[in-house]
Amino acid sequence: MRALTARMRGSMGSGPAQLLTIVAIFLIGRSTVVGYSDMTSIRAMCVLAAFLGIAAMGQTLVVLVGGIDLSVPALIGAGNVMTAKLTGEGMSSPTVIVVVLVAGFAVGVLNGYITSRWQVPALIVTLATGSVVGGAILLWTNAALSGSAPSWLTGFTSSATATGPLPFAPVVIVWLVLAAAAEFVLRRTRAGRKLYVRGVNREAARLMLVSDRSVTTMAFGCSGLLAALSGLLLTGFTGSGLFDVGAPYLFSAIAAVVVGGNSLLGGRGSMLRCVLGVIALTELTTLLVGFSLSSAAQQAVLGAVIVLVVASYGREQPLGSQI
Repeated sequence: MRALTARMRGSMGSGPAQLLTIVAIFLIGRSTVVGYSDMTSIRAMCVLAAFLGIAAMGQTLVVLVGGIDLSVPALIGAGNVMTAKLTGEGMSSPTVIVVVLVAGFAVGVLNGYITSRWQVPALIVTLATGSVVGGAILLWTNAALSGSAPSWLTGFTSSATATGPLPFAPVVIVWLVLAAAAEFVLRRTRAGRKLYVRGVNREAARLMLVSDRSVTTMAFGCSGLLAALSGLLLTGFTGSGLFDVGAPYLFSAIAAVVVGGNSLLGGRGSMLRCVLGVIALTELTTLLVGFSLSSAAQQAVLGAVIVLVVASYGREQPLGSQI
C-alpha cells in the first residue's frame, strides 16, 4: 500500500511546475499592474489565499476519494452567519467556534454517509444538502444581515496585522499549519493511505480491507468542518452575517484543487499541491482584477484554465486500471 500511495502522490505534474507558474504570474503582475508586488498587496493576497485555502483543503480530501462537494459555499455562508448571529446574541467565542465547527462537520458526515451508504453521486447529495442548509439559515435569520463579528476576529484576519516577527496575519499562519498537518496525515499515516487507495479503485480498496463508508464519510466530514471554519474566519471580513459570502467559493475551491495538479478523477494529488494551486489562483485573480476585468470575464479566464488542466488528464493512464 505504501508504494502504491507514493505513486498516487507523485502523479499529476510536479511541484516545480506549480512553483514556476506562481513565479511567472507574479512577475507578469509586477510588470503590468501598479502596486502588485508591494508588501501591502502581498499581505492582502495572503489573507485572501488563506480563506480560499482552508475551504480548498476540504475539497481536496473529497476529490482524493473521487467525489466533489458542492455544499462548500452553503457551509461557508452558514459558518459566517452562525458566527455573527451567535456572537451578537452574547455567546462566548469558544462556544461559537465549537458550535460552528460541529455543525459543519455534521453536515459533511451526512454527505459522506449518504454517498457511500446508498452509492448516490456526491454531486447530487451535496447540492441537495447545500440547499437545505441555505434554506435553514435564511429561515433562521429571516434573510437579513444579523449579528456582528467578534472583536478579536477582525484583527485575526486583517492583512495589516502581523504574527509575532512574521509580517502576515494570524489567519495565514493557521492555514499553513493546517495544510502542513493535513499533508503529514496524507503522507505518513495509515488513514492517508486508505484515502488514496479508496480514491483510485473501490474494489481494490475493499480487498485491502479499506472501509469505503468510513473513509468517504470522514473525508466529507472534514470538508464540511473546514468550509465552516473558512466561513467563521470570513466573519472578520464581512463584519456581520452574510450568507452569500460563500458563493464565489463554489468555483474557486474546485479551481484551486485542479490548478494545483490534483486529479478530479480521484486518488492523485496532495495537500501541498492544493496550497500551490491556491497561491497561483489568488495571484491570477488579483492580476485579472488589476486588469479591470469584470467578474464574468474573470470567470471565463479561470474556466479556460481549468479546461486546459483537466484536458491533460486524458494523456495519463488511470491508476485504477493498474491495480
